[in-house]
Amino acid sequence: MQIEEHNNLIKLFDTYGKLLSERQYEVMDKVLNLDLGESEVAELSGYSRQAVHDAITKAKRQLKEFEQKCKIVTNLETCIKLLNKAKIEIENSNIATAKTAVCDTINIIEKI
Repeated sequence: MQIEEHNNLIKLFDTYGKLLSERQYEVMDKVLNLDLGESEVAELSGYSRQAVHDAITKAKRQLKEFEQKCKIVTNLETCIKLLNKAKIEIENSNIATAKTAVCDTINIIEKI
């Protein structure tokens, strides 16, 4: 798994993980937070390697579907970028630009 994909999955899991089945949550927690491989998870949890593989595949798909529908992670990241932009603009005394960034952030939050 690529680092960027891994980091994105961690964000999705932190946001939507409790919506997964108990098995999917348990497996993904071990894969993402303990950095274990499928065989290690299978050995620790008592599931077959195939069951672990299936749980990971289904969980990844569901987490991505949750984000497609809810866009919580995407909106949060956008808000963070806008607020960082506003902070820089305030430091540079560009109040009008900072105000726009803050208003854009508020608009996004209101939609959530």
